[in-house]
Amino acid sequence: MKDYEMFQNIPLFSCLNTREIEILAEISEERSYPKDTVILHEGEKTTALYIVKKGNARAVSTDQHGSKVVYNDIRQGDYFGEMSFIDQEPRSVTVVTTEATELLIVPREPFKKILSANPETSFTLMNGLSRNLRKATRYIEDLIFVVAHQELHDAHLDTLKRLVFAAEYKDEQTGDHIARVSRYSGFIAEELGLPEQNVQDIAHAAPMHDIGKIGIPEHILLKPGKLTEDEYAVMKTHTIIGAKILSNPQSNLLKCAQQVALSHHERFDGNGYPYGLSGEDIPLGARIVGLADTFDALVSSRPYKYPHSAEIALSLIKQERGKHFDPVIVDAFLANIEKILLLKEELRSYHNASHIDLIWNDR
Repeated sequence: MKDYEMFQNIPLFSCLNTREIEILAEISEERSYPKDTVILHEGEKTTALYIVKKGNARAVSTDQHGSKVVYNDIRQGDYFGEMSFIDQEPRSVTVVTTEATELLIVPREPFKKILSANPETSFTLMNGLSRNLRKATRYIEDLIFVVAHQELHDAHLDTLKRLVFAAEYKDEQTGDHIARVSRYSGFIAEELGLPEQNVQDIAHAAPMHDIGKIGIPEHILLKPGKLTEDEYAVMKTHTIIGAKILSNPQSNLLKCAQQVALSHHERFDGNGYPYGLSGEDIPLGARIVGLADTFDALVSSRPYKYPHSAEIALSLIKQERGKHFDPVIVDAFLANIEKILLLKEELRSYHNASHIDLIWNDR
C-alpha cells in the first residue's frame, strides 16, 4: 500500500487511474543499496525504470582526463533510466548512491502496456526527458568553458615555468631563492584565508618576482661588493623589465605575475620603488611576495653578504611592520613562523632537487 501511495505522488504517474497505479505497485521490485554503491554503470543497458523511494543517488561520468564529472543529484521521488528504458541504448552516465537508498524498479515490458493506454503519461515522460536534455546541454556548455579556461591556465603556467628555467640558467642562487619564495608566499596566502585559486596564483606567480634580472648585466647582478649608485639604479630596473616581459597578461595568473614582478619592492609606507606606491595601492600578491622575498634574502648568503640568523631576520621584519611591510601580512607570517622555518629547512634538504618541482608541487 505504501508503494501505491509513492507512485500516486509522483507527477509522472498523475494521469494513471487507480487500477494502473495498483499494477505498477504490484510489478515493481524493491531493492536496497548501501552508500557508495553503483546501481547502473555507464555503457550498461537497462530494461527498467528506477524510482528513488528513499535516500539519494548521483549521476556521474568520467571525462577524457579521467576526472569524475557530476551531472545531477537524484533525490527521493526522482526517477532515472528512462532514456535507456525508451531507446534500449547503453547508459550515458553511472548512477551511484550517496547514502543508503531504497529503489522501486519497474520492468520495461509491463510498463509499456500502461504507456500505450495512457498517451498523457508518455507525454509527461518525454517532457521530463526534454528538461533533462536541456539541463545536460547547459552543463556541457559550462563544462566546455571550464575546460577551455583550464587549458589556457595550463598554457600560461607552462610559460611561467619556462621563464623560471631561464632565470635559473643565468644564476643558480636565483633558482634556489625563487623556490623558497614561492613556497613561503603560498603559505602566507593560505594563512590570510584567501580562496584556493588566489593562493595558487600567488604561489605560481611568486617565482616571477625577479624575472626582470634576466635583463641586468652579470657584472652588476653577481657583483661581490656593494653596488655604486649608478649600478643600484640599473639593478632597480629589474622591476620594470619584469613587468614588460609579462606585459599584456591574458589571465589572472599572468596578471598576478606581472604585478608581483613590478611591485614587490614597493613599501607599505610609500618609500619603495619603482613608483612609490603605498598601502593597499600595492597589489596584495606583491605585498605577500615582498615579505617572503625579504625574509629569504636576509637568511641567505649572497655574493655581497653572509646570511643573517632567523632571529635577526625576524627582528628586522618586526621593526618594519607598518613601514616596509603590510602589518596584516607580517602578523600572518609571524603567527606561523615555526611552520615557515620548517619549510625553510625542508627546502634546504632538497637543495639538489629540481627547483621547478619544488615550486610547482605540494601547493
